[in-house]
Amino acid sequence: MDINIEDILADLDRDTTAIDSGSAYLSSEHDTTRFSESNGDHKDVDRQVEVQKTSSHKTISAAADYECLVTHWRNERVAPELLAFPHLLMDRILHRLNNQIEHLENLSMGFLEHNFDKESKLPLLCMEAEVERLKFVVRSYVRCRLHKIDKFSLYLRQINQDRSNLESLNDLLSRQEMIYHERHSEILLKLFNNSILKHMPQELQAIDDTEGSVNMIDAPNWGKFVFLFVRGSPEGSSDPLQETNEDGQACYLVTIPELNEEVELTIGGIYVMRYHIIKHLLREDKVVLI
Repeated sequence: MDINIEDILADLDRDTTAIDSGSAYLSSEHDTTRFSESNGDHKDVDRQVEVQKTSSHKTISAAADYECLVTHWRNERVAPELLAFPHLLMDRILHRLNNQIEHLENLSMGFLEHNFDKESKLPLLCMEAEVERLKFVVRSYVRCRLHKIDKFSLYLRQINQDRSNLESLNDLLSRQEMIYHERHSEILLKLFNNSILKHMPQELQAIDDTEGSVNMIDAPNWGKFVFLFVRGSPEGSSDPLQETNEDGQACYLVTIPELNEEVELTIGGIYVMRYHIIKHLLREDKVVLI
């Protein structure tokens, strides 16, 4: 049984809370998806995951992946643009979610035998609560991205057609999101053509016109104010963007174009900035949005 994004959006609310009284508790050696709550310290969680990717001898813990997912979810909800899709992370998250659901189903039906109190349902209910928490975060993350895909449909088409643009839709979207975007765009354009555009003069039928007085493409609000936490690079790694201020503190330098002024973003600090000023730091994982 494979679970993908479409399954999550369609239905992941299978009833696994009706536990048979003869079911047993899953031992800790099989409990691979016990996720801890985010404690607000975002500094090195995602970086540990990235470092572990490069070594085949290290494993990525479920807790670290959950923290990384929450960070992506928070960034996506706050950022005005559609951020890059974490392909490897979501593959691991959905794989663990699928395995944990299967474990819970086997336990509830009494297929697994363990030397635990068979009358106690509390451990299984706690495990199910953790699964539901993870499913909520994944659903919310995917729905937030789909909302942006709907809103910036023409803008994403422009990115795909602009060969000079360094961004690629393959990086921004997952395979399922790409299919959704193409189908949504096709349906939207067909609706506009059949209901409105075919009745207008030919010179007014372009819905992606950017040369007139009004830009027809709805782009992200790059000037939106956002709160950000500066976490910097993991300890022991070199960072070419990092500077040291007069007080000897590590920081990043950004320029505010409206004021033509350079500002120091000290590591560990919280700031309010326009998004276009710090978006390069966000894409480099130097800051997180809060």
